[in-house]
Amino acid sequence: MSKNIVVIPMIIPKDKNLDKFGGWEWMTYSKKAWQFWCDMNGYELVIYDEPSIEDTSKYRITIQRWFDIFDFLDKKDIKYDQIAMADACTIPKWNCPDFFEFTDNKLTVGHENDNLRWIYESVQGYKDIFNGYELDISRYFCSGFMIFNKSHRELFSKFKKFYMENTDEFVKLQTETVKRGTCQTPLNYLVQMNNIDLTYLPKPYRLSHLYRKEMLNHNWQLNEDKTPFFVKYGYVWFFSGFDKQVRNKLMTQAWDLVGKHYDKNYFINKINSEGIKSKGIDKNATTTKFKKDIYHIFNEPRYKDMTLLELGSHHGNSTRVYAECFGKVIGVDATADNVAKAKVCCQDVNNVEFIVADVYSNDFEIPEADVVNIDVGHTYELVCYDIDRVLKKLPNATLIIDDYGNPRQNSEVKRAILDKVKEHNLKIDKFIGEDDGYICVHGLVFNDREAVIINLK
Repeated sequence: MSKNIVVIPMIIPKDKNLDKFGGWEWMTYSKKAWQFWCDMNGYELVIYDEPSIEDTSKYRITIQRWFDIFDFLDKKDIKYDQIAMADACTIPKWNCPDFFEFTDNKLTVGHENDNLRWIYESVQGYKDIFNGYELDISRYFCSGFMIFNKSHRELFSKFKKFYMENTDEFVKLQTETVKRGTCQTPLNYLVQMNNIDLTYLPKPYRLSHLYRKEMLNHNWQLNEDKTPFFVKYGYVWFFSGFDKQVRNKLMTQAWDLVGKHYDKNYFINKINSEGIKSKGIDKNATTTKFKKDIYHIFNEPRYKDMTLLELGSHHGNSTRVYAECFGKVIGVDATADNVAKAKVCCQDVNNVEFIVADVYSNDFEIPEADVVNIDVGHTYELVCYDIDRVLKKLPNATLIIDDYGNPRQNSEVKRAILDKVKEHNLKIDKFIGEDDGYICVHGLVFNDREAVIINLK
């Protein structure tokens, strides 16, 4: 895995004129969220807390971070391939996909077009200091979340040199004449003037002006789901674009709403509390132990790059666990009613695709996947057929097969699994779920472990 890092500037300025921000507690929420995201994805969080210039009034932190970043990392002996620099007013969603995969090793940014008047006035205000250069506003980006690498060191060196040569003029533009940003527009000028290649992130990775866009609300007309729009549709939330005096209040409220998701034990607690249904409630569901085992085995960064196919998603309770572990989940079920219920169960995630289909129809084709959960037919013939056709299409796939210890039809599922393991020269890598003797809600008693994992990578 690449050695990527996320950097957050967290320095409280000494300039009392910056008390307009209404306190600085909001930074702690950003730090907690980014630390969780980095831990989940196998990356390192770095706090930029040592500016090279003490005067943070003339040389704002927003400016100095670009001067310092490479020297700062060298001084700390921090190794990296790519660097994501995120403002401390940002919070990544707990299951935000890995944005480092989008970069193509280019300077990677998000479009900035939320307040076109502000952008226009800033571009025009800084124009003279850049000798009247005609900036293409359609390419204008936000500097609050940027991904870069060692190849961009020269760009930031040029920025520092230009700023240091024109410091007084820049300070006047920032504080007296333009009053439209510090580093963002100058960086846009330098990037375009130096023909730097850019990759633009999809919109969910830069969700800002939440109040202006009414993203803090939910669909009050249906009132079925009170999850705010920014939580449902955004991956990186910017608490900007409003009176900075209320930032601390808004970020505190947001954290009160979503902070539980940034607890590594939250999802296990949710499973334990039957927040996700199990066989203790629904005889057609998997057990709580099955779900916990799946979560512990597959909740690793490497599986975020993989797709899981679930043949037989029922009401989506196991699907929801898979969505926590894999980059993409494809759930297939024969009835529209089951899929509708599964969609409700998985409504808080957006990496699940559901298909209504009879998997035994001649028209059904196995989708591409890395891991396949088989939980459809439960006769000897159907389980054999399922294993054969999955391995024919996906010979290297990991298989998760439910009902190994279910005594229905004289343990036909178990017999089929063992026969196919022998025929295909496979190996049962793990037994998961409840053990022999477990009593289901409808009185059925397991005679072996609940499920198996075959060809585990």
